[in-house]
Amino acid sequence: MEEKGQNNFWELVTSSLHNEISDEELVELDVLLKDENNKKLYQEIRTLKNDVKGAKNLRGVSKYNSWERISHKLRRKNIQLVWSITKYAAIIVFAFLMGNVITTQFSKQEEISGYAEVKVPLGQMSEMTLYDGTKVWLNSGTVFSYNTDFGKKERKVTLVGEAFFNVTKTGTPFKVKFKGKEVEVLGTKFNVVAYDDGDISQVTLVEGSVNINNPNGSVIATLEPSEQITIDEISQKAIIEKVETNFYVSWTDGKIVFDEETLSNITAKLERWYNVEIRFEDPSIADLKFSGTILKNKPFDQIIKAFELLLPLKIEYTHIPGGKDLTLISKK
Repeated sequence: MEEKGQNNFWELVTSSLHNEISDEELVELDVLLKDENNKKLYQEIRTLKNDVKGAKNLRGVSKYNSWERISHKLRRKNIQLVWSITKYAAIIVFAFLMGNVITTQFSKQEEISGYAEVKVPLGQMSEMTLYDGTKVWLNSGTVFSYNTDFGKKERKVTLVGEAFFNVTKTGTPFKVKFKGKEVEVLGTKFNVVAYDDGDISQVTLVEGSVNINNPNGSVIATLEPSEQITIDEISQKAIIEKVETNFYVSWTDGKIVFDEETLSNITAKLERWYNVEIRFEDPSIADLKFSGTILKNKPFDQIIKAFELLLPLKIEYTHIPGGKDLTLISKK
């Protein structure tokens, strides 16, 4: 399967398996299934879905029971254990067993090392609740993972992407690992941006207090409410400043609020939100600044048209069946 068509293939398969596919999408899926690799993968997915639906709950192993309790805390918007993807809230949850084989011979005392991983595809967002009551909002293109014994002895999660946390306060520190660093809190609200393809990582604190630590546990900085730390991942230099937190957490309500932000930063977010590709014909366009609010429930072509009306830009939008739609931005 070609890289650019992968996300669209998964979305079409998801729609088909949940009987949510339109006639137009069905035609597009039929075209993709003419490829033998796609056809084979589609059959494997159907088989996996049927097997999981028919599987019984695992019992008698402590870490599996822990995983079951955690998974049942996931927000119940059509989310089921291990496999549940819907057209409008696509989320894949994997439980990986590290170096073990599942058999019926495990005793109740045996411990299995594993972790859960949540992947949010481009163009989607998700919301979940962890076993300790902590609520987590995951933005598009995010990978979120944690040990299946989360909450028993420690509370550690790993993030690649963007997430907003509303952490339940307990006696155990809550730690978010990202790009070789970690955020450590007891109970608070904060946002973390740490995409693999980004040159910076960012933590924005809404309430409470957080520590930003090095891998060895030493404190890089301590944030107070309305403070934000931006870390240059190349130079490792960090800047702390006061910010309007609404600009950085509004995405959890399905909108992005911009305040004199460069078009390059804005389009990077739009690419993740809408799973599209945006190119600048002239590199200088990337430095143009924009203020405003974008609502995710609005079609992308309407969103991009607003930029054409408000800025001295010409925008060409091309739909690409089986791949990412392309938007070319040039000067008028």
